[in-house]
Formats: sequence, structure tokens, C-alpha cells
Amino acid sequence: MERDSYSRRQYIQFATALAAGGLAGCTGTGKDNQSGGNNGDSSNKGITVWTDAWDSQVSDLQNHIKEKAGVEVTFTDMRYDGIKQKFLTGAKTGTPDVVEATPNHRGDYVTADLIEPLTDRVNELDYADKYAGLDTMKYEGEIWALPYIGNGRGFVYRKDIAEEYGGIPDDWSKFIEMASEITRSEDGMYGFTLTTEKGNSRTLQEFFSFLFQRVDTIFEPKDDGWELVASPQDMGQVFKQYYWDPFYATDPPATNPNARGIGSLEHDISYMNGDYFAISTGPWLPGVLEGSDNANAGAMENYRASTVTHNPRIEGGEKGTFREVKPIFMNKHSQNKDAAWEAIKAGTSPEGIEMFLKSDPGNQPAHKDIEWKGPEETENPDWAGFNDVFKTGKSYGFWSVSKVEDSFYDLSQAVVYDKTDPMEAGKQLHEQWSQMSDQL
Repeated sequence: MERDSYSRRQYIQFATALAAGGLAGCTGTGKDNQSGGNNGDSSNKGITVWTDAWDSQVSDLQNHIKEKAGVEVTFTDMRYDGIKQKFLTGAKTGTPDVVEATPNHRGDYVTADLIEPLTDRVNELDYADKYAGLDTMKYEGEIWALPYIGNGRGFVYRKDIAEEYGGIPDDWSKFIEMASEITRSEDGMYGFTLTTEKGNSRTLQEFFSFLFQRVDTIFEPKDDGWELVASPQDMGQVFKQYYWDPFYATDPPATNPNARGIGSLEHDISYMNGDYFAISTGPWLPGVLEGSDNANAGAMENYRASTVTHNPRIEGGEKGTFREVKPIFMNKHSQNKDAAWEAIKAGTSPEGIEMFLKSDPGNQPAHKDIEWKGPEETENPDWAGFNDVFKTGKSYGFWSVSKVEDSFYDLSQAVVYDKTDPMEAGKQLHEQWSQMSDQL
């Protein structure tokens, strides 16, 4: 089942469930908590908001949105995959009026003709030019959403240990050698961990993080469809260096071969618990510790001993990574678009973003007027390195990730389990994605 990047609250809930029930794979889509005064019927003047993040634990933001909307607002708190499933099948009823998504889903929503363009409304905002990632909300001359938070995927490692090995090299192959030596020398620790669970969105996002070192875009619009820009060599190098080398290029391996298939939550917690020296991830790690029964007594100390830089570069790569910016859309079939816009504007305004981050500092603000205080509040000033990483991030456009992801997951598993040569996997992925390019 698909997993998207997690908020702090999701991590707490996932970790609690993991400890209680031993869950290691698929999570449920349920968490349908509502706050507001009506049942979301679009025939009345109230509006509905389906969201993963603007839930009851950010009550100040919810109250702010209600006040600015000027009507009754019902917030339904759902996971992203649940939102996608229900929105694609039921949005034409007019419910919800406002919907949060991940970049993975935006192409599906626009393709289904369910989203209201916001171009004219956004152009009237006097702070619109200061959004980070607003370019990723644009397609075919229209602005389809506003961002509020984001993150760039960077390289997190234990600086206290790195000093003993001469620091982090810029070259990925040299890092793998260093990670192998750490596996050999550091008791109970492997040099690196990566997400390899089939179907886990982070597995694909980590692939993008390294592919964006070699390309600026993956698909680009052409005529009425899309054209694949990344080459077989681009894809093959990522498969080889990121998915094959950590397991097979060195003796001992840079990562734990028994952890193949590990999910994103599990590998984040394992890093924080000191099982690994380094990880490619986002800024939310401190939230893993909050309320998690799986974090050990030394996890917070390990976090404060961690620092952030750009991912070491694979062959032919430059600084670049996957940047995720969370979009807020308006339903094209909303029966109260003015109130829906006021809600969107309130939640994505600098004031609204600041309110959100006071309760959930685990991501970065998608607006230049807001200072990210996460490093200060979690007592690790080196965490501010994610700001530099965020600036180098790249995003894919409005093509449908869901239509091409299965072929990636199959091939990444084949590489990780040494069933397919990684460069051959790159050729196969390129062929399959090229064949799909007119369907995106």
C-alpha cells in the first residue's frame, strides 16, 4: 500500500501501532476525525476540508481558517491514500471543497478534471511571489494549488562518528567505501540505510532524489502528452549506485542485507536508534521520537549528534535532490468557491503556515517570509542544513506518478535482491516509462 511522507502526528500513531501490533507493512487509511459544525453537504453554505495535516492538533490554525472562511468549516482528517481514493470517485458531488494532496497525486486530480484553477486569485495576493515551489503548482498556464510546507531530501549522518573517518566525501562511491568500513569497525552499526519496501512512496522518492542529480526534470510536456527526459544511463546509475552498491559493492556491505524490504518509518527509527551511521531522508526525524515506543533511550542524543548535507553525488551527478512541496487544491465542483478560497488562502498564508509549524515543526515553510525554527526548537542547530538542501531540490510536474510507479517498484526489488543487473534495470525502466508517456 502506498505511503507518503509523514507528519509528526502520523509518526506517533504509526509507531504506537507498530509497537502494539507488530505492524511492519501496510497501514490503514482510517483516521477520520472531524471538527466543525455541519455534515459537509455542499448544498449548504458551509465548506468541507479533507486534510492529512490540518487536524485537531493544530487547533489554532483550524480556528483561523474558520474565521477567515466566514462559514461553517468541517475538517475531515484522512490519510493521503484515503483522500485520493475518495476524491477521485466522489469529488463531483462538491465534497470536499478543499483538499490536501501530495505531489504524487496532483497529476491524477488534474487529469480527472476535478481541480479548480486558482491563477487569477493567486495573482491578487501581494505575497504570491515569495512562495517556495509555486512553480511546481503550475501546469498549462494555470496555477492549480498553493503550497504551505515542504522538504528537501538530504543526507543525515552522525557527525561525531564522521570525524573519525575524515568526514563525508562528495563522491557516492567513496561514501560506500566509508560506510563499509563503518560497518566493519563500529559495533552494532551499519554504514547506511535506505528504504526498499515495495510500494512505499519513499522508495520511489529516494530514487528521484538521486536521479535529480543527473537530470533537471524526468518527463516534460510535449504536444498533448509527455516525453521522458531521463535516459537509460541516468536510471541505471541510480539503480546501481543507490540500490545495488550498498548491498553488494563492498565486503562487508555498507548496509544491512537482512533489512531489504525495510519501510520508511522503520528505517528512520532505526537510524535514530543508532543502528546506522547515515540515511537519506527529510527534516521530520525529530518527530519520530515524540511518543514513539520504538525509539530507544539514546535516540534524542543520536539526533542531536546528527548533521545534514547534500547527498553525495553518484557518477555524473551534481547537487540536486527531490523536493516535496505539499499542495492545497480547490474542488472544481465546490458550491461555495469563494469560501473555499478564503480557507485555502488562510491556511497557506504566511500567518497560517507559521501557526501550523508552531504545532508541527517537522517540515519547512513553503514561504520565504516564515523562518523555520525547527532546528532551534529541537536543540540541534545543524538541522538547519536542510535549508540549503531545500534550495537545490527539484520536483516532477503534473504527470501521473501512479501510472508508472509499479514498474519502478518491480525493478527496484529485482536490483535489491540481485535478480537483475542494475544497468539493465535502467534500460527496462526507461523502455516502460517511455511506452507510458502518452498516458500520463
